[in-house]
Amino acid sequence: MSMTNDVTAVIEPFVQRGLFENREKAVAEMARVYILRQIQQYQEAMDRLQAQYGMSYEQFNAYLWARAESLVETPDTAVNQAIMREEEDTLDWKIAREMTSNWLGLQIADSGSRPLKH
Repeated sequence: MSMTNDVTAVIEPFVQRGLFENREKAVAEMARVYILRQIQQYQEAMDRLQAQYGMSYEQFNAYLWARAESLVETPDTAVNQAIMREEEDTLDWKIAREMTSNWLGLQIADSGSRPLKH
């Protein structure tokens, strides 16, 4: 079965039940909803991290850098382990920011290209 046939098999029941006017509109709307869900998921991750640390991503990076620098002068195993956990969070935060930007950058053809709003 080709990709086109697979897509048609998935989409056609929605069109037959009158949920969408045609296959193209069904695919466009389903893609739009999926993209918005991805944006929401990554935005929630960023919001959670900002609330957890009480600062923006940029502020958190500066804070983390300063903490790591302090270990050079005064090594501390407990602080080192805490910094490692925070570095995992900053990586998650960075990924969420980049993925949000990527998903927001998508455009769907609907009588011309238009950026998605959320």
